Amino acid sequence: MPASEAPFEIDLDQEKVFFDSRWLSRTELAEMLAQRLASMDYNIARLSAAVEQLDRAVQAAESFSVRLSPEVAAQLRDTAARQSMPVGAVVREAVVSYLVGAALSKLG
Repeated sequence: MPASEAPFEIDLDQEKVFFDSRWLSRTELAEMLAQRLASMDYNIARLSAAVEQLDRAVQAAESFSVRLSPEVAAQLRDTAARQSMPVGAVVREAVVSYLVGAALSKLG
Protein backbone atom coordinates (compact mmCIF):
# COMPACT_ATOMS: atom_id res chain seq x y z
CA MET A 1 0.00 0.00 0.00
CA PRO A 2 1.49 3.38 -0.95
CA ALA A 3 2.56 5.58 1.97
CA SER A 4 0.09 8.30 0.90
CA GLU A 5 -2.83 5.88 1.13
CA ALA A 6 -4.37 5.67 4.58
CA PRO A 7 -5.44 2.19 5.64
CA PHE A 8 -9.13 1.50 6.04
CA GLU A 9 -10.60 -0.13 9.13
CA ILE A 10 -11.64 -3.71 8.41
CA ASP A 11 -14.27 -5.83 10.19
CA LEU A 12 -13.11 -9.41 9.63
CA ASP A 13 -16.23 -10.93 11.18
CA GLN A 14 -18.64 -9.23 8.79
CA GLU A 15 -16.11 -8.82 5.97
CA LYS A 16 -16.74 -5.10 5.73
CA VAL A 17 -14.60 -1.99 5.36
CA PHE A 18 -15.21 1.42 6.94
CA PHE A 19 -15.50 3.77 3.98
CA ASP A 20 -17.02 7.26 3.91
CA SER A 21 -18.27 7.02 7.52
CA ARG A 22 -20.05 3.68 7.13
CA TRP A 23 -19.41 -0.05 7.03
CA LEU A 24 -19.69 -1.51 3.53
CA SER A 25 -19.50 -5.06 2.21
CA ARG A 26 -17.62 -6.08 -0.92
CA THR A 27 -20.97 -6.19 -2.77
CA GLU A 28 -21.90 -2.67 -1.66
CA LEU A 29 -18.48 -1.38 -2.71
CA ALA A 30 -18.82 -3.05 -6.11
CA GLU A 31 -22.25 -1.44 -6.56
CA MET A 32 -20.79 1.97 -5.70
CA LEU A 33 -17.99 1.42 -8.23
CA ALA A 34 -20.49 0.41 -10.92
CA GLN A 35 -22.69 3.45 -10.20
CA ARG A 36 -19.75 5.84 -10.40
CA LEU A 37 -18.50 4.35 -13.64
CA ALA A 38 -22.01 4.36 -15.14
CA SER A 39 -22.31 8.06 -14.34
CA MET A 40 -18.86 8.62 -15.87
CA ASP A 41 -17.41 9.57 -12.47
CA TYR A 42 -13.90 8.16 -12.68
CA ASN A 43 -12.86 9.36 -9.22
CA ILE A 44 -12.67 5.79 -7.93
CA ALA A 45 -9.15 5.48 -6.55
CA ARG A 46 -10.14 5.49 -2.83
CA LEU A 47 -13.10 3.21 -3.47
CA SER A 48 -10.96 0.78 -5.42
CA ALA A 49 -8.30 0.88 -2.68
CA ALA A 50 -10.97 0.05 -0.07
CA VAL A 51 -12.11 -2.98 -2.08
CA GLU A 52 -8.51 -4.14 -2.54
CA GLN A 53 -7.66 -3.70 1.14
CA LEU A 54 -10.78 -5.59 2.23
CA ASP A 55 -9.99 -8.43 -0.16
CA ARG A 56 -6.37 -8.64 1.04
CA ALA A 57 -7.38 -8.60 4.71
CA VAL A 58 -10.02 -11.31 4.32
CA GLN A 59 -7.70 -13.51 2.23
CA ALA A 60 -4.79 -13.09 4.66
CA ALA A 61 -6.82 -13.74 7.81
CA GLU A 62 -6.17 -17.05 9.52
CA SER A 63 -8.72 -19.05 11.46
CA PHE A 64 -8.03 -20.99 14.63
CA SER A 65 -10.19 -23.40 16.58
CA VAL A 66 -10.26 -23.46 20.36
CA ARG A 67 -12.16 -25.64 22.74
CA LEU A 68 -13.69 -23.92 25.73
CA SER A 69 -15.54 -25.31 28.70
CA PRO A 70 -19.24 -24.49 28.68
CA GLU A 71 -18.68 -22.00 31.52
CA VAL A 72 -15.90 -20.12 29.72
CA ALA A 73 -17.84 -20.19 26.44
CA ALA A 74 -20.87 -18.69 28.20
CA GLN A 75 -18.69 -15.96 29.74
CA LEU A 76 -17.21 -15.21 26.32
CA ARG A 77 -20.66 -14.94 24.71
CA ASP A 78 -21.92 -12.76 27.59
CA THR A 79 -18.90 -10.46 27.32
CA ALA A 80 -19.35 -10.14 23.56
CA ALA A 81 -23.06 -9.37 23.98
CA ARG A 82 -22.42 -6.75 26.68
CA GLN A 83 -19.87 -5.04 24.45
CA SER A 84 -22.04 -5.42 21.33
CA MET A 85 -19.18 -7.22 19.62
CA PRO A 86 -18.91 -10.51 17.74
CA VAL A 87 -17.33 -13.30 19.76
CA GLY A 88 -14.45 -13.41 17.26
CA ALA A 89 -13.64 -9.74 17.91
CA VAL A 90 -13.48 -10.36 21.68
CA VAL A 91 -11.17 -13.33 21.11
CA ARG A 92 -8.94 -11.25 18.80
CA GLU A 93 -8.70 -8.46 21.40
CA ALA A 94 -7.89 -10.98 24.13
CA VAL A 95 -5.14 -12.59 22.03
CA VAL A 96 -3.59 -9.21 21.14
CA SER A 97 -3.75 -8.12 24.78
CA TYR A 98 -2.04 -11.33 25.87
CA LEU A 99 0.68 -10.99 23.23
CA VAL A 100 1.35 -7.35 24.17
CA GLY A 101 1.59 -8.34 27.84
CA ALA A 102 3.98 -11.17 27.00
CA ALA A 103 6.16 -8.81 24.94
CA LEU A 104 6.19 -6.21 27.71
CA SER A 105 7.15 -8.79 30.32
CA LYS A 106 10.19 -9.72 28.20
CA LEU A 107 11.29 -6.06 28.25
CA GLY A 108 10.93 -5.61 31.99
